[in-house]
Amino acid sequence: MITSIRNKRLFAVLTGLFLLSVSVTASAIYIGQEIMTPEFARAEYRPVSMVMIPPRAAVSKDAGFSSHQLIEQGGVIEDAVLAACKDIFSKLGYEIRILTVDEVNADPDLQVMVRDVNKRYDEDFLQKITLPFKRQLQDIRKRRFKMGDEARILAARLGVDAIVVARIQAEVTSGAASVFSLGTSGKAEMSVGIIAGDNGDLEAFFTGAQIGLSAKKIEKNPLKTMAKLFGSVLKDYPTPDELIKVKKRWPQTTNREVPDAELSDEDVLSDMEAMIEELVEDATPAPGEALPAEE
Repeated sequence: MITSIRNKRLFAVLTGLFLLSVSVTASAIYIGQEIMTPEFARAEYRPVSMVMIPPRAAVSKDAGFSSHQLIEQGGVIEDAVLAACKDIFSKLGYEIRILTVDEVNADPDLQVMVRDVNKRYDEDFLQKITLPFKRQLQDIRKRRFKMGDEARILAARLGVDAIVVARIQAEVTSGAASVFSLGTSGKAEMSVGIIAGDNGDLEAFFTGAQIGLSAKKIEKNPLKTMAKLFGSVLKDYPTPDELIKVKKRWPQTTNREVPDAELSDEDVLSDMEAMIEELVEDATPAPGEALPAEE
């Protein structure tokens, strides 16, 4: 009798977990958060013309017992995010330019500029924040994350007020994997950073996640899937003149510094030449040092 009751309870629990798995997988749940400097919130500094550089997506597929990188799927997602970005920012009233991978690869100087901004963003910002990032929220609001001349050079070259940087981390799950994982399903995390073009400061950071992401959704309609996620991440992005209340616990103002002189074309070329010289110097072996063996 006792064994029978225990079996019934176990069956009920497993059934509940299975139904939860199906429910979560079938309907996506979106969560997100936005952090910004007080000047950005009050529209004292709100860049209107922006460029989105090619986003970076890392995608893995859970096959129930193992995962492998879906490189091609990552490229599809990146293209879908670029399209969603243009659509959303245009509707909000911003001038948005999309920089594709092909455009970047066709211009060696532009390739170096974009690479340097990505490197600075990853190393000086993303690698320094951890979840839960309560302390880092204040650091963003106090504009302690700076992308420096790398961002200024790229913005000056493209003639924009700001640079939009996006990162996507997705783990897509098949229906079978959902059952094996007892209630969990695929998820995607996205973050969007707004970098000022005049001084390189990180002005705003938007992050969000989608719970309930299947491989079938991405493969069937990547544009629609990523548009929903991108839209949920930027759902509270203000229009150019919209004011956002600065809460009491936020810093009320920051020391927003802008270099006295704007970067001229000569300055950009000079900085580019210096970067290229550094690359050549790094690749040149020291006297007496053997060249690396070819593989």
